[in-house]
Amino acid sequence: MKTIRLFVIPLLAIAALAQLVNGLASEMARLRIHTALLIPSQAVDESPVWSPDSRYLGANIQGQWFKLDTSKVRLQEATWHRQKIGAIAKPTLEPLAKSNALAWAKQEQRRTGDATGKSGIKAARKSAELSTSLVLSKGTGSWVVWRSDLENCGELTMSPDGVYLAYICETNGVIVTDMEQALQALGPQP
Repeated sequence: MKTIRLFVIPLLAIAALAQLVNGLASEMARLRIHTALLIPSQAVDESPVWSPDSRYLGANIQGQWFKLDTSKVRLQEATWHRQKIGAIAKPTLEPLAKSNALAWAKQEQRRTGDATGKSGIKAARKSAELSTSLVLSKGTGSWVVWRSDLENCGELTMSPDGVYLAYICETNGVIVTDMEQALQALGPQP
């Protein structure tokens, strides 16, 4: 009996650690998506912020800062602008001290127009009247990931690890895109 416990406990610890490290990534892979609505709210006031380890995503909702642990998210399939995305099944937001949010914001690559991921993929927000598009480019190629209808989106914020792009879409909330996965889904690259 003692040998079984010695074997089972490390396996459980490894499984728990794997889920902590890859919650968002594994959920996106499970649903075969590259974009997810993580903080649903029409009252997001400022650019989203990332913790230095890219684990927490922070948002200012009606003047109060909250954080979401991306290692613990559970996504369900949803549709947004005619494409399959993930939507957080049960958002569990925790309070985030304003001082921490400001510290996180200082270390980020924060831009309203563009951002660059770790693999050199560039993301840009393009506006046309009451519509917004997210355009990814690498080398000489560029691809439109999505185009909104009567919804303004912006405040692009790259995660410190260079994997996820967070942004606000005013009628939905804070959305996150895995830029590498989005580019792969969009088809052949030059």
